[in-house]
Amino acid sequence: MENCVEPKVRRYKWHKLLIVGIVTYVLGLIVLIGTGNIVLFPAVVMLGNFLIPVIYVAFFYEKRRISHVTMTDTVASFFYGGFLGTFAAAVLEPIFMTQMSMGNALIVGLVEEFTKILGVLLIYKRKKCRFHIDGIILGASAGMGFAALESTGYAFSYFLRSQGNLSLTVYITLLRGILSPLGHGTWTAILGGVFARENTNPGLRINRKIVNAYIVVVILHSLWNSVPSLMSVFFPLGASIFLAEIIIGIIGIIILRVQWYRAKKALN
Repeated sequence: MENCVEPKVRRYKWHKLLIVGIVTYVLGLIVLIGTGNIVLFPAVVMLGNFLIPVIYVAFFYEKRRISHVTMTDTVASFFYGGFLGTFAAAVLEPIFMTQMSMGNALIVGLVEEFTKILGVLLIYKRKKCRFHIDGIILGASAGMGFAALESTGYAFSYFLRSQGNLSLTVYITLLRGILSPLGHGTWTAILGGVFARENTNPGLRINRKIVNAYIVVVILHSLWNSVPSLMSVFFPLGASIFLAEIIIGIIGIIILRVQWYRAKKALN
């Protein structure tokens, strides 16, 4: 592409950020439990729910070799994906999630995956120099923005419903934090990557490959929401959620990993 030069890449050492974040979170829990100061609760919960999503995005941002995605683009995608996605979920869940079924889960997946990718399209549209890898980074950021805000909402919801049960809130935060890289961030990264691969030239177009990628991530999203309920007939609900989402998440990670290597190969 004309006038597209390789930018200078700075290493941010995501693993160091992860260690510092974990230590800070544990310290925050100790102070919260020790002092009983409820003012600390929102900060500790937000740290717990944003830590893994931010590290996930930092990992991809650091691993880029040739990319014209800036830190501002990445943060903007995190913001757009997070808020557009959670607003859609807030409207949809009371309507479709009262009684979980594959059909209801499919509708939620269709809308949430569409709203998360909108921010990526807005940012990608104004880029003059485009690479496949750009869409993966922006998609991962948008998806993780949604995951962080959604998990924060669930944590506060469980805290209120349990009448202030801190142990339950910490459990929900840890469970959703551990599972977050397997879900929203990966799905939107897959869709964003395919979209970018098919739109390296000026202009925006939707073709069959992009539609197919959208269908794939919607199916993964729908299975994530519905399969645990089906498995709970045979296993305890907690184990069902963990096992089902691990299996579905690994499938998504494999798809994204293949796409990541193809994006890197295209740059050689």
